[in-house]
Amino acid sequence: MSYDHLRDRLAEFDRDESDSNRIVSLPDGSIDRRYAVDGDDGARIDTPAELGRQLESNRETFPLTPVDTRPGGQATNAAQQIHALGEDATLVGYLDHPIFEALEFETYSMGTPAVINVFAFDDSEVLLPEPGPTDDWSIDALDTVIDWERVVGADALCCVNWVSVRGQTDVFDRLRTNPPSPSSPATLPIVVDPGALGIPDDGAVSDFFETLSETDAVDSLAVVLNVNPQEFDRTAAVLGIDADGSGESVRERLAAVRTELGVTAVVVHGSEAAHAATADDAVTVPMVEIDDPSDTTGAGDRFSGALACALARGWAWETALALGNACAAHFVETAATPTPDQLRTFLENRAESRSGGEIRD
Repeated sequence: MSYDHLRDRLAEFDRDESDSNRIVSLPDGSIDRRYAVDGDDGARIDTPAELGRQLESNRETFPLTPVDTRPGGQATNAAQQIHALGEDATLVGYLDHPIFEALEFETYSMGTPAVINVFAFDDSEVLLPEPGPTDDWSIDALDTVIDWERVVGADALCCVNWVSVRGQTDVFDRLRTNPPSPSSPATLPIVVDPGALGIPDDGAVSDFFETLSETDAVDSLAVVLNVNPQEFDRTAAVLGIDADGSGESVRERLAAVRTELGVTAVVVHGSEAAHAATADDAVTVPMVEIDDPSDTTGAGDRFSGALACALARGWAWETALALGNACAAHFVETAATPTPDQLRTFLENRAESRSGGEIRD
């Protein structure tokens, strides 16, 4: 019944703008240039596997057809979803480019964005990032563009792409030493999507996990690690939990990872379902049916932004996961970031999968 309940709760986003929650998303930003890849006889290559086959056949030239150019980056994508849901989005990242001027919410730029070349296939994408400006990122760069109290005074934080912006660790260090005011009425949710965890070595990932654990230990902070299935497998392997992929159920792995990390929750979102493990429970919500995939790059970021919105409102985990799933599925099918009205229509036009609220092994 998670999607039935979500349709009712979406009305909360229709209230006056003055009552909206403020959610900060940081710290990246990119210019995403999307291309279709042409193969034999000029025909479009529709899968990465077909591109690989033609590469193995010694084909050397693959013409690229520009599809579009859009503002990108995990933080940007999450902020767009936060804004579309009617919340007060604040984006801090690398945004010095005219393409970001179209964003209709508060932005703070720390410099020139990265460039991501995206090979667009029928139901997936391959990303080829160019060297970016974020390797030397530090908390000092953040301090030059936005007051820390504006960050820590938000109703939720969406901290993403640690893999590309390693200096983001400084944000968590600052959160521990300068957390929300003791007079703050609620715990600050921090949705952390670290990015492609398969890239860093085990030591770097382990150190990052320790930072998250220490941050969550502060009473006013609640860290939610939000990863896709591949990133979750890497997380479990680094922690020494079911590293060989066998022997433990989904419930046991989630619970073990959350306990070992020492964070408020671990969320795994994917094409089949979203799962959450907390100290008290484990919940799953099957993914919304998708008729015809249109765009997958950025769908997980829409999930992150929606999850931050739900947690800022104190929603139950099942409803929070349903919102994340619905926003991601809508984007995959339409390539558009959904508003509450669009989500209602989207959900009403398909038969939702239902769950008893538990992970099925």
